[in-house]
Amino acid sequence: MANEREDLIHSLAKSMGVGDAQKARGTSGKYNAETGTMYCNGHIISRTTIEQASAYFNSQYRRLAEIDDENVKQMASIYEVAKEAINMIVTPSDSTEL
Repeated sequence: MANEREDLIHSLAKSMGVGDAQKARGTSGKYNAETGTMYCNGHIISRTTIEQASAYFNSQYRRLAEIDDENVKQMASIYEVAKEAINMIVTPSDSTEL
């Protein structure tokens, strides 16, 4: 029953224009540079969502990096790692950052 439901969901996604839905099934941590889509833990993450995540981590990093407190600076470092990790995955080394 669960497999039928999963197959139905993927068929619906494919019919709605998410052509790579079948490829995302059973894979984790893949990025399709042509579509700007990330596949992670069975989820399809759009380029828009990836850009929003990058912007969020960047703004949080900038906000916290200015505060003179060791714990806050540690949190800023965590945000910096997240934003840089996104940029390393989605941005070729010779183009601009998100």
